[in-house]
Amino acid sequence: MQTTKSKVGVVSAIEGKPLSILGHQVTLKLASSDTGGASYVFEAISPPGAGVPAHVHQHEDEVIYVLDGEFEVFFNGQTQKATTGATLNFVRGIPHGFKNIGETPGKTLWVVTPGEQFGKFFDELAALPSNQPPDMAKVVAIFGKYGMQILA
Repeated sequence: MQTTKSKVGVVSAIEGKPLSILGHQVTLKLASSDTGGASYVFEAISPPGAGVPAHVHQHEDEVIYVLDGEFEVFFNGQTQKATTGATLNFVRGIPHGFKNIGETPGKTLWVVTPGEQFGKFFDELAALPSNQPPDMAKVVAIFGKYGMQILA
C-alpha cells in the first residue's frame, strides 16, 4: 500500500459520487484509488424494507456504522437488531446480510477492506436498471465474479 497514491484531506458531507445499488442510494466517499487500495468508504440510504440478502465474501471485511435507522442484521445464522449508533462487523467468510425494518429510510456508513475490487463490483451493480426490481440472476453473477456468494 502506497500512501503517495492516497487522497489526504476532508470529504465534506455533501461530497461524493452518487450510485444506485439494489434500491439503496449510495454516496461514494473514498474510492479504493483514494486509499491506495486499502479501503472503499461509502454512505448508504436504505428505504424501509430494503436490504441485502444473506451472502458471504471471500476477500473483504465490512465495518458498518448505523447513522440513523433500525436494521435487522443476519450473522452466521443469527438475527440481531441494530439501531442508530450501532457498529456492525461483517467478517469475510461469515454469512451476513441486513434489512431496514424501520418505517423511515435508514442511513449507514460503510468501510470495506481491502477496497481494491469493491469499486468495480459496485460499478457493475450500479449499471443495472434502477427503475425496476433487480434481475437476481445478474446480481448473483456479479457477486460471484467478485468472490461473493448469495446464500438466500
